[in-house]
Amino acid sequence: MAPDRLRSRPAALLQSLQAPRDIAALAVFRILIGGLMCVGALRFMGNGWIERLYVEPDFHFKYWGFSWVQVPDATGLYLLYAGIAISAFMVAIGALYRVAIIVFWCLFSYAELMDVTTYLNHYYFISVLTLIMCFLSPHRAWSVDAWLRPTLRADTLPAWQTYWLRFQVGLLYFYAGWAKFETDWLLHAQPLNIWLPPHSGLPLLGPFLEMPWVHFAFSWFAFLFDTLIIGFMLWQRTRPFAFVVILVFHYFTHLFFNIGLFPFIMVFSVLIFFESDWPRRLARRLRLPVAHAPAVVPESDSIQWRPRSAAFALAVAAFCAIQFLMPLRQWYYPGTVTWHEQGMRFSWRVMLRDKAGSLEYRAVVGEEQRIVLVSPHRYLTEQQYREMVGQPDLILQLAHHIRDDFEGQGLSPVAVYADALVSLNGRAAHPLIDPAVDLAQTNPGLARANWITDPPTEPPPLQKPLRLEQRP
Repeated sequence: MAPDRLRSRPAALLQSLQAPRDIAALAVFRILIGGLMCVGALRFMGNGWIERLYVEPDFHFKYWGFSWVQVPDATGLYLLYAGIAISAFMVAIGALYRVAIIVFWCLFSYAELMDVTTYLNHYYFISVLTLIMCFLSPHRAWSVDAWLRPTLRADTLPAWQTYWLRFQVGLLYFYAGWAKFETDWLLHAQPLNIWLPPHSGLPLLGPFLEMPWVHFAFSWFAFLFDTLIIGFMLWQRTRPFAFVVILVFHYFTHLFFNIGLFPFIMVFSVLIFFESDWPRRLARRLRLPVAHAPAVVPESDSIQWRPRSAAFALAVAAFCAIQFLMPLRQWYYPGTVTWHEQGMRFSWRVMLRDKAGSLEYRAVVGEEQRIVLVSPHRYLTEQQYREMVGQPDLILQLAHHIRDDFEGQGLSPVAVYADALVSLNGRAAHPLIDPAVDLAQTNPGLARANWITDPPTEPPPLQKPLRLEQRP
């Protein structure tokens, strides 16, 4: 291949990244995400979740490396979530956008780091999306900033701003799909076989939700949907039909599962796969007064890929590489990730496991080695207990807290053992933690945890659906 042609390819790539795109789609994305997060924060306060999740518990689980993140008192918590709501509203209207989006990301991420038991994939997704938005310029149109500062206004932005968001949204769907390429999901319809029958009381659909073939159909459809939907959104001919499928899919996830704002977040996110001028075309159809975008982008309206911005380009590439590699870390850990949970978080493994079980600690206290049985309920709320009972790193974390509690009472040395019986996707309960390992002397971290038992080898059973009147 000629050297000139080799040199022309990077130049063509850089040119395509700088190509002007109508700002309209990114401006609407800013308005929708900011507005949704404002509503979400107000909903969080209005539903009493601050008290339930943060004020009532006496103990909070920490992410590895983030033990410094502390939970404020009730007043501080309300100020924190008020700050999230206000900054999200400012993002939506585009008022002091750059400051508002940075403040929102800091406050929202801090809130999500306060307790591991509140982790949700879409909370993490919002943290990643808004971190990206800190470096974008969707406030240069249809915003208070653009109204107050006419020199800031722009009808176009460079294409890389859209591509960066598309990459992150597509990555979530890709890994969510391939995570379902495993036997429990595809060959045993688990955990949908457990989750769908309790909704049999719904009108029209209800009777079908007790039928095993429906569970398999939903499992396979979800696998194919997550794996292929972004490809169909990228193809202009199939995009409208794919969007209708997305609306239907997320309607049913909203109907069947209590997952809050997740369906709305995902529907709003895929809008960036439409042509960048779709809001203007929609406005013209509705006969709303919206200006046409210019054909070229002013020099001042794009970040130029010159040596002075090469560091930024490398930072974006490194960020994308980290996001791509993070979900692959599960392969470093032997066994079944839904069992040992190492590599489970931040990997877009969405709704893959149903865990339930029982947990009791044995503390061996003092020189006389007196055995004291310790219930987790002594330290946790019921919601925390349900979330942590199947997660080994949280079982270890509470064991350390129990050790520190006994030592604080002058009772030492202290050894702590866990008797944890856990059911994975309907299987019979199986020991999750080696009962002979002293967890008080076991260090948390990213290394392979040999104190977690091997996963059960038997396949999950096909659950016999319960009639509505049989359920407690």
